[in-house]
Amino acid sequence: MPPLVERMNKPIFIVSSGRSGSTILTWCLGQHPNILPQEESNWLGPFAIDVAIGYQRGTVRGERGQLSANFIEREEFLSRFGQTINHLILGHRGQFEDRDLRRKAGWFPPPFNVSRSVDDPKSRWVDGTPENSFYIYGLRRLFPQALFIHLVRDVTDVVRSLLNFFPDGRNRLVANEQTAYEYWLRKVNCCVEAEQAYGPEVIYRMRYSDIIDQPETAMRSLLDFLGEPYAPECLEPLAQRINSANVPVDFNATDPATDPTIVERARKLSDELQKTSQQRQVSASVAKKLEAEFNQRVQYFANLEAKYSDAQQVVAKLQQQFETLKGTAHDEEGGLPQQFHPFSSAKELQG
Repeated sequence: MPPLVERMNKPIFIVSSGRSGSTILTWCLGQHPNILPQEESNWLGPFAIDVAIGYQRGTVRGERGQLSANFIEREEFLSRFGQTINHLILGHRGQFEDRDLRRKAGWFPPPFNVSRSVDDPKSRWVDGTPENSFYIYGLRRLFPQALFIHLVRDVTDVVRSLLNFFPDGRNRLVANEQTAYEYWLRKVNCCVEAEQAYGPEVIYRMRYSDIIDQPETAMRSLLDFLGEPYAPECLEPLAQRINSANVPVDFNATDPATDPTIVERARKLSDELQKTSQQRQVSASVAKKLEAEFNQRVQYFANLEAKYSDAQQVVAKLQQQFETLKGTAHDEEGGLPQQFHPFSSAKELQG
């Protein structure tokens, strides 16, 4: 395999509700000579928050903090980590596509060939993790040149698939019909906001039905968005079913306990995404909202350690009081006063 002359830091993220075809689309794009398919990451989005927390710790002392003293901005800090991740993933292409190595590790090989030729450049990669829908802002900080595909599937089909999907072979991914609709709404609303915040040059809405009904036209349009030439081999995985929920034809997903307003909200949004075109206008207010939400999450997790330490001190103090009173009660009456409870000091707990 020839070494990569230039490692393009322009990954592709397929974001969706899950059960929307993200796995098969990942492998479709992965047949392109310049795109390396990846298994789902799950860690990248939370990692962006972790890096931002690290930056906050490195600047909290102002001029006495290492990052501040070196005039390192948060944007650069996160993107440098993204460059390293990109280099690492592309650099391990050989290990990822070595089927014998995977078998020796006890892993199943990928369902399709990772590379069709040793001459394939594979200078960028694609990740189809549905959970990345919650972290689009953070992923853009790690990878400023990343492109996103919002894969949209009709919510009724998604709910049917969710209710028949057992990731571990025993337990369903969602508990019931209402949970399935809520699951879809949470992820899709995040993707819609990203569409509004960043526009069609960054996030491209793709309908699952178009992949099925007019695959070549849909793939040509998608690859044009990605800036890659059309490659007919990208359609080959569509001939196989992978990661399918195998929904019975006569399956009835309706549950009388489901809140009808949740169903109505989801179906209305689903119909809108299926029937209307993606807006080209970018919303600065939505972009600021996503930034604020990211910063709030960073602040929450940054403070979590201190809050946990404070809670431990309160518990230790109350436990000490409890032991003291218990000893006194045994000495005087042979038992504890009925009204005593070691955690009665609510104000201390709220601290």
